[in-house]
Amino acid sequence: MSSRGVSGASSRRIVIIGLGTGGLYASRAATRVDRRAEVTLIERRDYDMFSPCGLPYAIEGKVESFEDLKHTVPTTRNIRKLLRHEALSIDTEGKRVEVKNLESGEVLWLDYDSLIIATGSSPILLPVPGAEEFIGRGIHFVTNPENARELKEAALRSKAAVMVGGGAIGLEIALALKRLGVEVYVTKRTPPPLPRNLDPDMGEIITAYLESQGLHILFGKGIDNINGGDRVESVVIAGETIPADLVVMAVGVRPESKIAEKSGIATGRGGIVVDERMRTSAEDVYAIGDCAATFSGIDGEEVSPNLATTAFHHAAVAGVNAAGGEAAYDGSLGTFVSFMGELEVACTGYNSSTAEERGFKVVTGRANMTVKPRWMPDAREISVKLVVDAETGRILGGQAIGEEGAACRINVVALAIKRRATLEEFTSIELAYCPAVSDLYDPLLVAADAALRRFKRTAG
Repeated sequence: MSSRGVSGASSRRIVIIGLGTGGLYASRAATRVDRRAEVTLIERRDYDMFSPCGLPYAIEGKVESFEDLKHTVPTTRNIRKLLRHEALSIDTEGKRVEVKNLESGEVLWLDYDSLIIATGSSPILLPVPGAEEFIGRGIHFVTNPENARELKEAALRSKAAVMVGGGAIGLEIALALKRLGVEVYVTKRTPPPLPRNLDPDMGEIITAYLESQGLHILFGKGIDNINGGDRVESVVIAGETIPADLVVMAVGVRPESKIAEKSGIATGRGGIVVDERMRTSAEDVYAIGDCAATFSGIDGEEVSPNLATTAFHHAAVAGVNAAGGEAAYDGSLGTFVSFMGELEVACTGYNSSTAEERGFKVVTGRANMTVKPRWMPDAREISVKLVVDAETGRILGGQAIGEEGAACRINVVALAIKRRATLEEFTSIELAYCPAVSDLYDPLLVAADAALRRFKRTAG
C-alpha cells in the first residue's frame, strides 16, 4: 500500500458500517489523516469487538473465557459508536444511511461525506437434507463468542461430532473438540485439506497429523444427509451412517453485500466491486474486508482470502482515502498461519494448482529436515515448499508445516513475492543462524536451491 496524507482539508463526516478489524482500522487511518473528521461506527452487536481467530482456543480452553476475546474501542472526541444499530439502506444520491436502533426500533438517517462498508461475511450452510432443519438442534456455526460458547457447552455433553469442512478454522475447532473428549469425524468432498493453499503432498502432512491425534479423517467423502428426531442423531457420509449428535458447519463464507446490492452498488461473486483505492461504483463509498472483492498481488486476478490481515490493509487504504488522502492497495498474497495442535501451518501466494489455473508453468522445490541441526536435542521437523514460475524464476508461493518456524519462514517468502523476487535473488538472502534457533543451511534455502536446480533444467 502506498499513501499520501492531506493537510488543511476541511473536516468531514465519515460513516463506517461494521465494527470489526476493517471498521476499527479504517477509523484510525481516517482520523490520522483528518484529525477533525467525525467518524460514526455502526454495529449490530451490544459490544464493540472480538477476536474471531481466538475462538478455537477458547473452545479448547487455552483461552480461559470467551469474554477475554472481547475488547472495547475507546470513544474519542471525534469517534462515536452506535452499538445495537443496524444499517438498513444507503441513499447514494443523498449521501445518507438509514439506520435502525435495535433496542427502541427508532429509524434515523445519518448524513455522510464518505461511507465505508465493512459488513464482513456470513457462513455457508451446506445444502444437504436435514441441514436447515437442525440448525440450533445439533448443527452449529462458529462465528462469534456466543455461538462458540454454545458449541463448547454442547460438546461437553456430546459423544461424537462431525466437522464439515477442511479449512484452517474448521480443523482447529476439530482438534479443540477432540481435546474436550469428543469423538470427531472430519469430512469434506475434496481429498486434500486447505486445497486453495497447500499442494496435496503438503496436505498429506496435515492429514497424517490429524489422524495421529485420533480424528477420523474422511476427506473426499461428502455428506449425504443429516438425520434425527428432536435433535441431530446421525450423519450419513458416503453411504455410511455415523452416530453423532453434533455437527459443525465450516464449509466457507460468502460476502455480506446485501446492503450494497439493495442500494444499487455494483457487486460480483467475490463481493462488492472495488478498485485499488477501495472505491465502489458509488461516489465516496468504499468497501473493505470480507464483503469486498479483492485481487491478487501476484497477477491482479480476483481472490477471496477472507483474512483479518486483508481487512487490515483494505482499511488502511480506505480510511486514508475516505478522509481526503491518497492511498492504493496493491493486492493480497493470502499470507496466513494456523496453529493446529502442535503444528504451525503457514502459506503465502499461490499453490501449484492455483498457479497453473492462472496460466503459469511451475516448478517447485521442497525441503524436509529439522529447523535446527539434528544434533540439537530439541530439533524438530519442518517441511518447506516453494512454487516458482518456470519461465521467469519468479517466486509465486510458499508453504511450510512444522512444530516451529513455519510462520517466520513464510513471512520471508511473502516479502520476496511482494518484491517480485526470483530464485536467483532469493537464494542469496543472508538469514540469521544460531544452532539453538536455526540451521546454517536453512530449510527455506534448501527448498529454494531445489527449485533453482529444477528451474535451470527446465530453462536449459
